[in-house]
Amino acid sequence: MDESSQVFSHQIGIVNEIAKYFEKVTVLTGKAGTYKVLPNVEVFTSNWIPGKRIISSFKVVSLFIKLLYQKRFNLVFSHMTSVQSALVSPVTKMLRIKHYLWYTHTSDNLALRVAHKLTNGVLTATAGSCPITGSKIHIVGHSIDISMFKKKIKVDFPISKFIHVGRFDASKNIELIINALKCFRVRRQDISFVNIGSPSGKNHDSYYKKIIDNSNAGVDKVWLDFKTAIPRYLLSEAMQKQNAFIHAFEGSLDKAVLEATFMGLPVVTINPEYLKIFGSWDLENKSINHNLTEELKHLFSLSEVELQKEVDRRYELAKQDYELVGWGVRVSKILKS
Repeated sequence: MDESSQVFSHQIGIVNEIAKYFEKVTVLTGKAGTYKVLPNVEVFTSNWIPGKRIISSFKVVSLFIKLLYQKRFNLVFSHMTSVQSALVSPVTKMLRIKHYLWYTHTSDNLALRVAHKLTNGVLTATAGSCPITGSKIHIVGHSIDISMFKKKIKVDFPISKFIHVGRFDASKNIELIINALKCFRVRRQDISFVNIGSPSGKNHDSYYKKIIDNSNAGVDKVWLDFKTAIPRYLLSEAMQKQNAFIHAFEGSLDKAVLEATFMGLPVVTINPEYLKIFGSWDLENKSINHNLTEELKHLFSLSEVELQKEVDRRYELAKQDYELVGWGVRVSKILKS
């Protein structure tokens, strides 16, 4: 619950959307910073300390039991907190309190398995966004607040200015993006790339330093621009200045590509979940490329009319299952079922 978080700031909006459907909402979070919530929401923090799992886990369970006794809530919804969900799930199971976990990650781990076993179900964005299948898995789409990401009136043409937003971690394959764009700069010297994001932890600092050091050498300084993470409310303004969003994360469906889609930016990605839903830029053959260079080649081959038509199609498709209000309706129905 912190507006300054580059990873979890959107959870404030999720809390407020869920709160529309319940008389009272109690939030137990690992970290609290600046946030604005509806009048029927109370926020408590356990002050989870990275690297101090035992003491942090004890604090979560203790505070959860204390709040359970004080607030008498009858439903628990764990959002992207599989570890904490697993920790309190024996309590909710024993007391027969309905408990659901929201999980969108391809990683299969013990905490997820415990939560899946002891809770009423797991909610996820797409079939490929959770490694577990079965009757307790509920696919409900994503939760993008489209009021924060206004669609461009029309696409910029020709495409030359690319942007990526997200954690500066090895899993985001920033180096792959740079190398793919570099292939086209032989003929297109106007191509540029802006990356907005910071490492999510010290374990990613070496990857960040390697990319930054390489980009500061020779001609790369001219077309590469690396900016640290910015507040969520400034993302739309930053993306409006660019022509297209480029992305190379191959895990679950990343909310960043959906935000770009809602903004009317052409999204070039090798993310398998995004490609399954929205398709490739190879419009003629309808194939799904898992090669960033090939995707760029097909994008550059399109006319302005073809590009605009495809961007509009993707926008309308995204509105069906991936905006916040619809997500809230679907989630609340499951929680109240």
